[in-house]
Amino acid sequence: MRLRHLSRSFPLPLLLWLEWLLLGVVLAAMPLSCLSYPFSPLWNELGVILFAALGWASPTSKWQKCFYTATEFGLILLLALVGQIPLFQLLFIILVVRNCVLLEGRDRTLITVLTFVFCAFCLLNRRVYPFRIEPNQLGVFWFGSLLIFGLLILFLQLLVDAVITERRSRDALSEANMRLQQYTLKVEELATIQERNRIARDIHDSLGHSLTAFNFHLEAAIRLLKTKPIEAEALLLELKQLGAQTLAEVSQSVATLRTDPLGRKPLTEAIATLVDHFYRLTGVLPALDIHLAQPLPQAYNLAIFRIVQESLTNCCKYASATAVTVLVQHCNQQIQITIADNGKGFELQKNTTGFGLQGMRERVQALAGQIKIISAHEQGCRVEVCLPIKQ
Repeated sequence: MRLRHLSRSFPLPLLLWLEWLLLGVVLAAMPLSCLSYPFSPLWNELGVILFAALGWASPTSKWQKCFYTATEFGLILLLALVGQIPLFQLLFIILVVRNCVLLEGRDRTLITVLTFVFCAFCLLNRRVYPFRIEPNQLGVFWFGSLLIFGLLILFLQLLVDAVITERRSRDALSEANMRLQQYTLKVEELATIQERNRIARDIHDSLGHSLTAFNFHLEAAIRLLKTKPIEAEALLLELKQLGAQTLAEVSQSVATLRTDPLGRKPLTEAIATLVDHFYRLTGVLPALDIHLAQPLPQAYNLAIFRIVQESLTNCCKYASATAVTVLVQHCNQQIQITIADNGKGFELQKNTTGFGLQGMRERVQALAGQIKIISAHEQGCRVEVCLPIKQ
């Protein structure tokens, strides 16, 4: 029976035991047939054993399944009509259970209907009964047996269908979870690669540039140390300032990689820290204006912090601005963020490697917000972000 081959993937061990129990009952009732009808019980026993052996077959193609089912029907009809075995209905029940596992959809229902029809035909053509029945009670016996049998095979089909459907749904869910885990690992791997690229780009743009300038200044100072000591001293002082700036950029890059960049501080205090750090690096004190009517979810706090941080970082690196404004306000169920400067500006169409700008866009899109960047050469830069607050 195909149940044996699927017992590891389908929770049907109870049906396997049920099949063996029903076959045992049929074999145990076999001596009753030889008492009532002069037919060798050996052929009946061989027929039942052959029917049990069919359970080990596992047809796969459509024609194999049709031949398998027809063989089962023929064998049961032979045992019921020729062998006159008692309790042949149990063999029909086993056939229904087997074909519920073997077949799909309408084929299952067709086999169940055919089983009911053949069982009714066998009852009508019985010549021997395992117990005495009065002639006037044959109709009641036939109708009652058929009714009970019909209800039983209908219940079995519904039960097996429900169990198989539930198991297949569980397997599909397990497979989906496995695929989801694989996709998650791929996403984590891609995110790791992307973050590594971002760190490499950040090191190349800031730290690499600073170290290159540091090396050139140091070589010039060494050459001028004996001939022009005053100019060499000026270069060394400039090198000291450049080294301090480089250390500050390294500190800022490390702070960006922190798991909790806010450090459990309120958003207002965390942004004020960014502004103070910007002032110590550039000597320009941004105008800060924060108005929040209520505490925000952590996802919003992190997004706002990163947007302000990235904007101030870009301004520090490229803008050479003398005035910077940072505005965060709560207005009409929205958070409006504006960071503006009067620096060099840039052409948006030419900025194709701006990972920071792309990161800001992704953070805003994740919160169903909108972002607008306004900039032009020598006209400063203005970042406007609008984040809707969900109730």
